[in-house]
Amino acid sequence: MRINHNISAQLANVSLKKADNRLTSSLHKLSTGYKINKAADDSAGMAISNKMRTQIRALDQASRNAADGDSVIQTAEGSLAEIASILQRIRELGVEAANDTYTLEDREAIQEEVDQMLSEIDRISSTTEFNGKGLLDGSSARTIMSNSLAVRPLSTSLEVTRGTYNLTVDTIAEPATLTYDFSGLSTVIINGNEFALSANEEDATAEIIAACDAMNIDAQGDLANLTLTTRATGSAQQIAINDEQPEYGKDATITLGDGEPGFDPVDKFSYIAVGGKVTIVGSDGFEMQLDVLKAQAGSEATVRVENAGYMELQIGANEHQTLNVDFAEVNCVCLGLRDSDGVDLINACSQHGATSMLDVLDDAILAVSAARSALGAYQNRLDATQNSLDISSENLTDAMSRIMDTDMASEMTNYTQLSVISQAATAMLSQANNRPQQIMSLLQS
Repeated sequence: MRINHNISAQLANVSLKKADNRLTSSLHKLSTGYKINKAADDSAGMAISNKMRTQIRALDQASRNAADGDSVIQTAEGSLAEIASILQRIRELGVEAANDTYTLEDREAIQEEVDQMLSEIDRISSTTEFNGKGLLDGSSARTIMSNSLAVRPLSTSLEVTRGTYNLTVDTIAEPATLTYDFSGLSTVIINGNEFALSANEEDATAEIIAACDAMNIDAQGDLANLTLTTRATGSAQQIAINDEQPEYGKDATITLGDGEPGFDPVDKFSYIAVGGKVTIVGSDGFEMQLDVLKAQAGSEATVRVENAGYMELQIGANEHQTLNVDFAEVNCVCLGLRDSDGVDLINACSQHGATSMLDVLDDAILAVSAARSALGAYQNRLDATQNSLDISSENLTDAMSRIMDTDMASEMTNYTQLSVISQAATAMLSQANNRPQQIMSLLQS
């Protein structure tokens, strides 16, 4: 028996320290709910869980991004729905004006409403915004540029390959023009509108000029040599006086140039010209709209298309997981209702004009419907993306939970065991500390 070193007490103390450390760790896990509270608990698990947590937070943010993108599309689609409603109303007015029971004065009243409706379309286009970003004014559409001020790019589809496209304007768009001798006439019919003329030559000239102004036609000269010219250009423009052969305007013509990756091969592409607006179409959804109204015959231009300008939505947790949303520019110029000078391309002040505007409006309604359809497809994709992101986040959170979270039932069982061991070690340490007292009994005896 020795008194300098109480080996039994030391052994009991070591066991008590071990039990106490394990009990402290168990208490930490139970109090925080985490199985891994520091790297020493599980270094590999800590590294894996940190990567998972980063991914989960990114997935949650990407889901919010998709929801924001959905809101942007809803804003644009709501404005397009209103533009479609306006176009339907204008077409209704066109059908009304095409009825030959109306006089020129009646049709002027109809045209006044048409003009207001066209201005409202432009207003909606220029003011539709989300968080200060324009949606229908072309600022969120794909970038397309021209090296010529006379050739103005309007829009391009996403299927158009990035690169340069060369073209030549062969002939320019021209208005319909006709010089006529109105002297000696008591009545006259211009584009189907019949009206009486005053006997006074000056008054008769003023009456013709006023009537032509309502029909979007400029009249210059004297009564015997009055030249009528439509303000708009294109083959849809007509001047018909009495029962004589009408004069029509002309559409622009162009030649597509070779290039790589431009119009190559050229025979795969074609174009449709309406006045100075040219739409180039090709296979696989290729479509490019240009305004060549201000070009001169023989003008050459190079159009540059970039993969930029459209709205890029970050809809994934990692790099390059994006969705490009192209908001088409929708205004009267792009819809073919006005030219780039602001001149109306539709006019309801004559039976011919009212009938012709129906085809123009059908094309405009079709263009708006196509734009709405594209936005609807984007919206459906974003809804699916958001659901997918939420499911991925949920499953990844479940996987991280299995690594990080404490199994409370199992840990409580472990804690109870460690508590009993700690209490037992404490009791044994007390007994070991009392053993030297036996030596006192030996010395006293």
